[in-house]
Amino acid sequence: MSEDNSSIQSPGSVELTPTELKVVQLVARGLANREIAIQMNVSQPTIESHVSNMLGKTGLSNRTELARWAIESRMA
Repeated sequence: MSEDNSSIQSPGSVELTPTELKVVQLVARGLANREIAIQMNVSQPTIESHVSNMLGKTGLSNRTELARWAIESRMA
């Protein structure tokens, strides 16, 4: 019998910048890019760029996976 391992698989050595860490914490709390931009006093495209960069770094495909990865990695 195989064990069901439903955790998000991502490289363990992903290095996030302090800004990316803040963004991923807010994504994990369920905030939209617009809300994150307002809270961090930056433009929405800036937040979209950070999210896109983090998806590239982690190899994940969407914000939901990114949020789950952050929570499972105890970043959020």
